[in-house]
Amino acid sequence: MSAESARDPRSRLIREKYFSLRPRPLERWLWSQGVPPAAERVFWLHWQAGQQRGDWCSQIPLKRVAQECQLDVSTVTRAYQALQRMGCLRRTDPGRDPANPFQQATAITEVRVPRQLLVELDRHPSRRARGAGPDIPAPNAASPPPEPPREQGSEAPDPFEGMTVRERMRALARLTALMSAGESQAYRQALSLHQESMTFDTPSRLGPQERGAVLQFLVTAGRKTAAASSQPQAGVAVPADNCGRVSERRPLTLFEVARLKRDIQQATSATEAAELARQVLWSVEEGSLRRFSPLHALHIALKKIRDGAWTRPNRMPPNWSRHPGAPTRPEYCGRA
Repeated sequence: MSAESARDPRSRLIREKYFSLRPRPLERWLWSQGVPPAAERVFWLHWQAGQQRGDWCSQIPLKRVAQECQLDVSTVTRAYQALQRMGCLRRTDPGRDPANPFQQATAITEVRVPRQLLVELDRHPSRRARGAGPDIPAPNAASPPPEPPREQGSEAPDPFEGMTVRERMRALARLTALMSAGESQAYRQALSLHQESMTFDTPSRLGPQERGAVLQFLVTAGRKTAAASSQPQAGVAVPADNCGRVSERRPLTLFEVARLKRDIQQATSATEAAELARQVLWSVEEGSLRRFSPLHALHIALKKIRDGAWTRPNRMPPNWSRHPGAPTRPEYCGRA
């Protein structure tokens, strides 16, 4: 980097200061819908906050949103209404603030991709992954000599890396259309048995590069399938002993926790709501309700609370908190 470039304030802004990332398809879709500039500010503020959290949810007070976006509170409220109608945001009320029962808690906002954009998302060009090879040429294109065979155990690059699902399917269809009946049967058998090689006809219509691409695809597909089968699926309870306990924790989303607190506050008194919500969270994530799906488990717990049949879980630690280090309320048993 030259000295003049280092002193350029534009280079310094890029090199030293914070910046935000905006997906181009989403940004252009907002432009095409004529979204007001104020609503765009509000949307990108929550987009950045949700991206930093990792769950695309944020809990920002209304006054702070107005301050960050340089808007007044009424304009922010109208922006929320417009974005919700378009399907760009989803907001939920978590009920009363546990620290201040006379004040409403800050609403939780989740940024979403509109359904209209999801339909045409594959039409937008995708970025090439680093190290991705060139596209597979057409069958009639001149093919360079094939690469030497790889040693056993070496990593074979995915010939379709960086492609979208639709582009990958088209490339595979272009290759399989050139196969003979015997080659097609051998290809399907190799895929079903996770084999890394197959035999081609001696006078094959596939060129050397096309045959190499098929073999590389079989290698990568077989290794990905083996790696996926050796690891437990995410969100699936894996039994650890004969007592029905599971080894993987399945945390609830921020939206599910907020709705749980709101529903418990509506079914019970404000003094018991915080402790009951803590007990239900432990039971759903680590206790006996863990074997059910999150929505089913929450419905079971809420029905027991409304019927007065909920009791404190037996194995729940006295000072358990969903967020380690957070202050806990004094312990007392739930209603019998």
